[in-house]
Amino acid sequence: MEIQVNRDLDNKSLVIEFVVDAAKDMVWRIYADKETFERWWGPEGWVTTTKAFEFKPGGRVHYAMKCVDENQGEWFGKESWGIMDIQSIDEGKSFTYLDHFSDEHGEINREMPSLTITNEFIEEDGKTRVISRCRGERPEQIEELIKMGMIDGFKSQLNKLERLMKE
Repeated sequence: MEIQVNRDLDNKSLVIEFVVDAAKDMVWRIYADKETFERWWGPEGWVTTTKAFEFKPGGRVHYAMKCVDENQGEWFGKESWGIMDIQSIDEGKSFTYLDHFSDEHGEINREMPSLTITNEFIEEDGKTRVISRCRGERPEQIEELIKMGMIDGFKSQLNKLERLMKE
């Protein structure tokens, strides 16, 4: 799956675009359905479980990604918790959420960058273009997330998504 990444530090943003070989309603469901979300969210070698999954305006998705791949060295066995605070949903077209690092109890880690992310879904000849617009409060937040491996992790996650779409 081809992925385009554009960072604009002047506007404190990162835009990630990719095309999924599936209809828009199916691609929407991979985000909006708990069981499907858990099957693809997170990089390869990691499994995702959700503690809360309220995909609605004002709702919260609280999830953990756990490394189950022994080949990932120091990461093996570690967990990374996150929260999506859903701000708005335009059913089947887009949704916006605040993305945070957290702990297992749902406490937001204020020392880590948080982003506002809007995912837009556009149908193109039976396929779906997903445009993920990420915006931070400061340009340094975008740089920090890139250095932490956000883009490589996202690309890896898309490999899982691509396999799921072929099932």
